[in-house]
Amino acid sequence: MGQGTRDTGHEKRAKLLIATTNKGKLRELMALLNETPIQVVTPDELGIVLDYEETSDDIHLVAREKAIHAWRKSGLPSLAEDTALEVDALGGLPGARAKVFFGENVSDTERWRGLLKLMEGIPMEKRTARFRCAMAVAFSENDLLTSEGVLEGVIATEPHGEGGFGYDPVFFVPQLGKTLAQLSVDEKNAISHRARALQALLPKLMRRLTAF
Repeated sequence: MGQGTRDTGHEKRAKLLIATTNKGKLRELMALLNETPIQVVTPDELGIVLDYEETSDDIHLVAREKAIHAWRKSGLPSLAEDTALEVDALGGLPGARAKVFFGENVSDTERWRGLLKLMEGIPMEKRTARFRCAMAVAFSENDLLTSEGVLEGVIATEPHGEGGFGYDPVFFVPQLGKTLAQLSVDEKNAISHRARALQALLPKLMRRLTAF
């Protein structure tokens, strides 16, 4: 009976392409989707190359365009996201360009070091910041689900933690008393901007995928 259910249950076969080659993002999203009946696939598993070029500072537009690009390449429902880091003391910078703000081909360490340098001398009460994540799932060019998740925090004066990626070592979450880099994947997924965007999307996504 159980075996038959696995073989015939439509939701068990529902596939979703995670449209990213960022290993950190992929790890977090796959962990979030692990408890669902969705079958997650990656670009590498499908043998496709996602070569979308970002031309906008609008994270919602970029997320939608990334998702559509992946759907065109794969023919599968495709989930994409784009994230901005908004630092109030810097007028909202680095914003949507956080990945390339300090150079096109720099390491994560060089990015957060560059941010700390820009913020030298700024007191903690003025170091407020937030990660803003826009997420989209494309079922076709004109059929998309979208959501947003936000995580408020402050920029620490020095890095802490070895986990995460990007600016995580310097993004301090006051209610936890830790930076994102000090959290396990599960701990981060309980509060992160990316997790909140997916949680907002998941009920609609599940309804669509199980009927797809």
